[in-house]
Amino acid sequence: MVEAPTLFSNPIKTLYLFSIVLFNYAKDTVQYLSKFWHIIGFLTLVVIAPRFVEGEHSGLVRQADEIAYFMLYWLVLGIMSSVGLGTGLHTFVLYLGPHIAKTTIQAYECNALPLFVPSKYATQYVECPKESTGITMFDIMRQVYFETVLFGIGTAIGELPPYFVARAAALANKKLEELDEVLEKKDENSFMHRMKLLIYNKLQKNAFLTVMLCASIPNPLFDLAGITCGHFLISFWTFFGATVLGKAFIKMHIQLPMTVFVFSQEPVKALLSLIQKYIPFIYQFLSDLLDKQRQQLRDPSLFKEGTKPLLAQLWDYFIVLMIGFFMISIVNSLVAQYVTEQEQEKKKKKKDPSEDRKANKKVKSS
Repeated sequence: MVEAPTLFSNPIKTLYLFSIVLFNYAKDTVQYLSKFWHIIGFLTLVVIAPRFVEGEHSGLVRQADEIAYFMLYWLVLGIMSSVGLGTGLHTFVLYLGPHIAKTTIQAYECNALPLFVPSKYATQYVECPKESTGITMFDIMRQVYFETVLFGIGTAIGELPPYFVARAAALANKKLEELDEVLEKKDENSFMHRMKLLIYNKLQKNAFLTVMLCASIPNPLFDLAGITCGHFLISFWTFFGATVLGKAFIKMHIQLPMTVFVFSQEPVKALLSLIQKYIPFIYQFLSDLLDKQRQQLRDPSLFKEGTKPLLAQLWDYFIVLMIGFFMISIVNSLVAQYVTEQEQEKKKKKKDPSEDRKANKKVKSS
């Protein structure tokens, strides 16, 4: 078995093979899309043409672009959440959670809700409104509700690959190691294996309800649910509908109020008082950081445009490193898959000597 190169062991060869993989994917994509060229051409004309012709519609086009960017931003983050940036790290902790927390803190500091600006609202603050209107927890939840649901739908989309892989394997009469492992170790008494066996059995009896319950809670075994549904050829809409319902409308409705409550004014004050009492050397740093954020919310002109606190800069660097690691893992895995496929093709081309002898005998007898 030939060992596949990586970006660390042999970067030049890895990049060369990766370029071949990309070319093959691009060629297959073009061949597939060419079947629908008339539909794609029409949609492209409808989307692009209004941008080159100025008129009364231009404002609506810009507004549509902002909303599309906003929706795509949170959908993609939801998909990445299921992938975990290649490390199992949930992007709720990286993006949606901090976004809800910042919106909550800002609302209490401004005593009003921030204005909805899709192009900016996804990634950064807007200024405090001039008039204070008063806010409640439900006002804040309503303000961030749309992106929370979009994020949940994105996580549901990110759970589809295991389902499709298992479905394709079932249609091709291939076995899956994950399911074989569950069935071979029926007598194992560990908690994790008992949960796997329970999910496997319940999915065969009531797939929709089981998938919905698995999707409604943080569940490291959800991939098994997708694999099992695909293996038993359970309807796509049954699996995807239950996943969307569980992740976007049940799980997110648990996470959203909890996050808003934790970062509301009273819990934050209680937390700071505890830190002051038990960890006084950290209290001063956090207190100064919050004061600085409050001042920036009240009067953004006090700070230069583009400046960020040191903690925020370090957090940005951490995100960049995580995304970099994720991209490296994708390149390495695609190259490894390509090398494996090439090896399998070489083995198929090599004929078995016994088969050659049988073929020669048939020729002579004829």
